[in-house]
Formats: sequence, C-alpha cells, structure tokens
Amino acid sequence: MTFGAYGGGVITTTHVVTNMLLARRARADENSGGVPTVLSADPKWFAIGGFAPDVGLYLLTAGAAAYFPLVKDMSFRESMEYAFNTLFFEDPVWIAVQNTLHSPVVLAGLLAAGKVKKSSRLMAFAAGCLLHTAMDIPVHHNDGPLVFFPFDWSYRFDSPVSYYDRDHYGQIVAPIDLAITVLGGAYLIRERIKNKRFW
Repeated sequence: MTFGAYGGGVITTTHVVTNMLLARRARADENSGGVPTVLSADPKWFAIGGFAPDVGLYLLTAGAAAYFPLVKDMSFRESMEYAFNTLFFEDPVWIAVQNTLHSPVVLAGLLAAGKVKKSSRLMAFAAGCLLHTAMDIPVHHNDGPLVFFPFDWSYRFDSPVSYYDRDHYGQIVAPIDLAITVLGGAYLIRERIKNKRFW
C-alpha cells in the first residue's frame, strides 16, 4: 500500500454521497407509502456512517505527518511510507483505530444493540458503516478491512480489484469512483437548492 491510497480522500466522499443518495431514496419511498426501513428511520446518521469509519485513519495520518518529521527527522514521504506500509499493517493502535468501524463483526453487534435498544440512530449509523465496509472490501486488493476483527487481526479479503492501484484495475475503478462523487454530489446540491433541504 502507498500513502497516496488515502491521500486524495475521493473514496470517503463517494461513501458519503452514496449513503446520502440511498437515505434520500428510502425516505422518499416511505413518504410515498412504502415500508419504513433502517435507512429512512434516521437518514442523517446513516449518512454519518458513510464517513465515520475513515475518520480515525485521517487523524492518525495527520499525527504521523507532524510527529515523524518533527521528532524523528523523517521526510514527509518517509513518514507516510512508514505509516502506510508498516504502522497500518503492524501497529496495534493503527489496526484497532482503522478497523473498529470497518469490522462487519463490530458493526453487526452495533446494529443488534440498536435493535435491542430500539435506537434508530444507532441502527442507522451501524447500517451506514456497514455499507461503507461492503463498498470497501471489493475495491481493496490487499489493504482492505480486517473481516473478522477483533477476533482476527490479520485476515483481509484479497480482492483482484483496487480503487487506486493500476496493477489491479485502478485506472478503471478510480474514474467510476470520482463520477459517483461528482454526479451524485451535484444531484444532492441541486436538490438542496430546489427543496431547501436534503432529506
């Protein structure tokens, strides 16, 4: 994995836009007499679940970008290479922070807890994170979420496809990724202007 994989943040915005589009569609269906779903129960928290799994990694990356050059006298590039080629895969803190809200096991537990507590926010948030993970797993060649975390701290699904690696169809997936963000985002902005509200 190279530090450029997360540098652009395009995939995170794609998650947010996708979650917002699905939540909006679910709310519209419910308002038209359809069956209420976890997506329509609390659409804002479903949308928040679109970016929440990546927040921890961005914070760790920012910390590494400041700490290693200042304290360890490493260049920015060396710092990022060390962060994403070593810490990302081997450091327990990085592993836990990156995978807690990416783990299908953890998120299924949160979803169940939300159902037991009858918390639409928790259920919508967990469902939003689950969709994020479901989108991540097929487009990460060897650096995707740990599928069975916290019970297994090493197994990742080795997808033949990557959203950024040109050796694994990144040149095909990246434009699709960007198109979802740009076109979906433009649609949401248009609806926001037209209706004066997102939901």
